[in-house]
Amino acid sequence: MPLFGKKKGGKGSGILKNYEKLVHEAYDALKRGDSDRAIMEFRKLLRWITEDLDKIMKLSDEDKKKLSELITAAGEEMINLKDYDVAIKILEKAKTIDPHNFRAWMDIGKDLLQRNTQVPYALVCLREAAKLKPDDVEVHLLLGDAYRIQGQYDKALAAYQKALKVDPNNEDALQKVLKIQPENIDILERYIQVLESKGKKEDLVKAYNKIVSITGDKEYLERGLQLDPENKDLLMNKARILLREEKLEDAKEIVKKLKEMHPDDPDIQMLYDELIPTEPHEETPQEVESIEVSELFEDISLGEAPEIGFEEEGSMQIEGDVAGKNEISTDEESASLQSQVGEMASESEESPAIKSYEVSQSEEGSSEVAKVELTSESFEEKSQEIPPYEVFLKLYKEGKMEEASEILKNLSEENLDKLLDSDTEVLEFIYHALIKYDKKEEALTFINTLISKNEKEEYKIEKAKLLIEMGEMEEAEALLNDILKKNMKNGMAMYLKARIMSIKGVEMSVRNFLMMATKFAPELKDMARNDPFLEKYKDKEWFKKITS
Repeated sequence: MPLFGKKKGGKGSGILKNYEKLVHEAYDALKRGDSDRAIMEFRKLLRWITEDLDKIMKLSDEDKKKLSELITAAGEEMINLKDYDVAIKILEKAKTIDPHNFRAWMDIGKDLLQRNTQVPYALVCLREAAKLKPDDVEVHLLLGDAYRIQGQYDKALAAYQKALKVDPNNEDALQKVLKIQPENIDILERYIQVLESKGKKEDLVKAYNKIVSITGDKEYLERGLQLDPENKDLLMNKARILLREEKLEDAKEIVKKLKEMHPDDPDIQMLYDELIPTEPHEETPQEVESIEVSELFEDISLGEAPEIGFEEEGSMQIEGDVAGKNEISTDEESASLQSQVGEMASESEESPAIKSYEVSQSEEGSSEVAKVELTSESFEEKSQEIPPYEVFLKLYKEGKMEEASEILKNLSEENLDKLLDSDTEVLEFIYHALIKYDKKEEALTFINTLISKNEKEEYKIEKAKLLIEMGEMEEAEALLNDILKKNMKNGMAMYLKARIMSIKGVEMSVRNFLMMATKFAPELKDMARNDPFLEKYKDKEWFKKITS
């Protein structure tokens, strides 16, 4: 007997009526605003179905179909009420009762995908739903999203194309294809036509600018400027087109106007410096003088700090102001010195944001890298003792970094989520391991967590790199612009902007950003020479000059 309420016996339509009554009671509670009562009734529904499942499976196909649809609606309500575990269990019962229930398969896949949990099973459900209803646009879009999350971009594109086959003007499908193929001109033109038909001015301006950046088409440029005559991106593209046409004075006028409108914008500053140099002649990258440390900190008065040299673990040699002293005579002096050293160590920790890790073993002064192999048997054995994420933490704390890294490769999303509350050093290690194993979506979650703890430039740079590799150009560019507004001397941010401009096909901007990047960080020249994003410019004279 159910724990709450009584359930009448009966067969066929009698059982169906009992369930209908229970579901209606839950809906009535929702209408009254009594969500707790509704949740209790829906949970009761799950218990009844579990108890009656054998009887239910003997019902006629028609009754099973009706009951499956009834409890599918209940499962959807439980998703709305955020009681996800019960919702999924109800929907699982619905598709068990009627395996042809499209909505049940679809709802399970959609919910798991939206919560970014059990994505492989979400894919199974969505594929089954697509078989049951191949002309449903939403299921193909969700399938594409699931594949994209897992980095299977070819399959994602195929799913989005199936959605477009059903609905050629589907705005969401067109947008999603462009996320993977931002330079697909055919899709971009179709997307523009859809936006024009809907009169979406803001999205249209962005789309016009994107196609102008790729093709240099002046017709699209003028359409965009008719909608937004002072749009920064469109005006910058117009200036670049004028420059290619050798209309230098017209280009200068536009850039001067942009500089007045957006005095702190790094993109405009770059174009302004090229067209309207402040010096009588342009310097080549080889002539650029290196920046002195004193120049970067000219507003800060710094006294001479003692040098610190580390010899062995647990020992510290102090030089500079305290050199020559064999010992510290009083506790007060000792405490003062420890305080100074602590402050300097704290400052030094701010410099390298993302650390590299290796495992070392020391014995009688010798050191060698430890090579640890994790077998599936040892992983299985450890997993039976404690949860996998705790196995990782245990190995990490023991300094067994290779073993810990191997476990990260196999951790489920649920186990990875358990590690998000770890301290910064652990989060950095996990981030690097996920990058190593090409788990981009998971890595993005961890770099976002690091940024939420500490908004270091280095973390934001790492995120921008990852976003570029994932094809999320607009988000990456916005992040880099934010960095450069605060620090125009960040060479890596300039370099990543050059990558984005290369993807967009704007050669002049690639040159400008690369020139500035190597000015502030000359070591980036080596990276540029071997960068696949910049491959197409390797034979250009300006590229050879900048990277020489």
